[in-house]
Amino acid sequence: MRIRSFAAWIALAPLFFLTGGSSFLSAKDGSVVAQEKSDQPKVSAGEQKAAEAITAAPDPAAKLKAGAAFIKKYPKSTLRSRVAQALANDIAAVKDAAQKISLSQEYQGVFKEPSDQELIVPVLLDGYADANRFDEAFATGTEFLKSSPDSIRVLVRLMVLGTDQAKQRNSKFVEQSLQYGARAIQLIEAKKIPPGMDDVTWKFFETNLPGMYQSMGILNLVKGDRVEGRARLTKATELAPNDPFNYLLLLDLLDSEYQEAAKRYQGMPSSKAKNDEYPKVMAALDKVIDTLARAVALSEGNARLEQARQQAMKDLETYYKYRHSNSTEGMQQLIDKYKVTAKP
Repeated sequence: MRIRSFAAWIALAPLFFLTGGSSFLSAKDGSVVAQEKSDQPKVSAGEQKAAEAITAAPDPAAKLKAGAAFIKKYPKSTLRSRVAQALANDIAAVKDAAQKISLSQEYQGVFKEPSDQELIVPVLLDGYADANRFDEAFATGTEFLKSSPDSIRVLVRLMVLGTDQAKQRNSKFVEQSLQYGARAIQLIEAKKIPPGMDDVTWKFFETNLPGMYQSMGILNLVKGDRVEGRARLTKATELAPNDPFNYLLLLDLLDSEYQEAAKRYQGMPSSKAKNDEYPKVMAALDKVIDTLARAVALSEGNARLEQARQQAMKDLETYYKYRHSNSTEGMQQLIDKYKVTAKP
């Protein structure tokens, strides 16, 4: 028998970063003037009033108009960065793709500092993606990275968009997405926090590092690079050992290794070399069984993965019985070993 190909489950892959552009911006609220007292900048009464006008504006378009008036009158204001941040968050929350694109482009014409562009480009990419204009998204992101090659927000956003398209059987952006994802991971693992990025936003990227490795693994598998795909998915399991989807994706790779080892063993003439090969074949099979047990245990109660869990359970029983003289004794204990126990 053969484990179902990763392609059978790839559409179920959760993309941890596809929760809206605001996830790439800041966890701070959208108010321009609400701050802790210790962090309150010294501003004039006029600046304060103009900033409050932005917050009070009824919609993102009106807020952006008020923000443009603020910047024109107070270009050196100590509130400038907060104004830019709040408006980028507001635009990121816009649901209509065309409006999000339009507002993002208008923002770019008003807030021209590199730090401002860093905030809005991911939002613009979201707008293009929502409008199914992926060529424009990648062209825009690639152009921005020429001047800001270490923009983690943009690097990750493009990797996510490429992974999403790969799931839709569009491999056009796989190579670019792999390149951008690898750079983002390198920066995060080296703890190169971008200037101006707050601690909460940086923590968001650090926390999602396992998901980045998972996305990279998916991209590798779509590309046909099973070796690198295995390495990255294995890394994802190390960083997030309780994520069942990583194990589901690994199963096809591990089963292929076992099938190849078994075929090679069966084709060998009786000899000491063949005898020495047998434990390696069984070790490969045990790895498949162990990974199946993890997938079954960790996906329990996950409605999204229920079909995958049922299939994994059938495969586990078949392989386990083959390995243990047609017996399932001990199989449930193996599954239970990998269940996540609730903390007291």
